[in-house]
Amino acid sequence: MVGDEAIALPMTPVGPVDALRDAARIGVASVLATGDDVMEDAARYRPHVSVGYFTAAGSAAPYIDALRTIDQPRTAVRISHVDLIEMHRDTRMYQWRAVEQLPLGSDH
Repeated sequence: MVGDEAIALPMTPVGPVDALRDAARIGVASVLATGDDVMEDAARYRPHVSVGYFTAAGSAAPYIDALRTIDQPRTAVRISHVDLIEMHRDTRMYQWRAVEQLPLGSDH
């Protein structure tokens, strides 16, 4: 998937990741006492794995063509924790730091 700002691989199924994200948003909103407003539009979220980000305008065609040549086998991923991050783009690129980490599963 080639978007306005990035190249990303979509994630499926999205249900478990959406449920985990919704629970994290509810927790953050309750701590901040802001209701459901936690700084971004939840409806715009698309679970994905980022491959790269664009820093200048240009044609997406080479990237779209390159992605068409890749065989994308399914890979299982285990989510062992959720990070609460502080993120910004002050220097024309995404930067973040982990503020807190919440372990998941019975191993913790």
